[in-house]
Amino acid sequence: MGRRHVRVLSRLRDRFDLVGAYDIQAHTDGPEGVPVFGAEMEAILSAEVVVVATPIRAHAATVARALAADRHVLVEKPLCTRAAEADALAALAARGSARLFVGQSERFNPVVRTLARLVRDEAVMAIDLERVGPSRPTDCGVLMNLGVHDFDLTAYLGGGEATVHGAVGGGSARSAGEDAAHVLLTTTAGAFGHLYVDRTLTERRRNIVLATPRWLYEGDLLAHRLVRGARDSCLRADVPLPSEEPLVAQALALADALDGARSPELATATDGARAVALAEQAAMYCASAAPLAVQSGARGASR
Repeated sequence: MGRRHVRVLSRLRDRFDLVGAYDIQAHTDGPEGVPVFGAEMEAILSAEVVVVATPIRAHAATVARALAADRHVLVEKPLCTRAAEADALAALAARGSARLFVGQSERFNPVVRTLARLVRDEAVMAIDLERVGPSRPTDCGVLMNLGVHDFDLTAYLGGGEATVHGAVGGGSARSAGEDAAHVLLTTTAGAFGHLYVDRTLTERRRNIVLATPRWLYEGDLLAHRLVRGARDSCLRADVPLPSEEPLVAQALALADALDGARSPELATATDGARAVALAEQAAMYCASAAPLAVQSGARGASR
């Protein structure tokens, strides 16, 4: 992800001046044509804005050091691995002048951007999210590593705060935390939510189904396709989507926010901390419930 950010920021020369990169894996070569710093603090002090794309468990310490140095921060999702750490980072940002944003980049997916506009004046009744496909084991479960996107989208699109009401999931001895899970949620605006996340499937799917009193929206976040159907008829039609790359749109929103503009699509420290707390709560439900047996490559989890 760090190299992807470098590619995007290097192209937006009218908004950003990329001063360099630092990799906590010292043996790794830096991006071509980009100055490489020899120490993290050297990198932080050389910039006005720091993009943190390190392994997840390194997020909290690096973000804290950057905020303490009065540098603005965009940190890749999740903000960190524990709700207590996330709250502490949000509080640290609130006390200082530096601003903290979280790279919940699915907000900038063309499907989600269009949905957010279309449902702005409608009540969202239900959201069903599916995020499955192979991914490398990490030092945290799939709910924190991948599902954190969808916890954020449930609150972002569903309106109001989200609450986890239950979850079941399971994993293998080879990975930390759960490999697959189903989660039930509600929002304070009255929406019901369901999240299915599974890193063991061989087929990648990123889907969203969202219902309002008038419409049923079905979106493919990978193929960038959104279909809207009337709930009282069989009429269905594709919805035109913007073509801007999500990371580019996010970077431009970051630049606008730091220039003083209102950028509601950009996830704040509070948004990031909320998503971490929901993922942590769901993981606790999974740990306390009867585990699901997860078989790598299967189409689903079975008891």
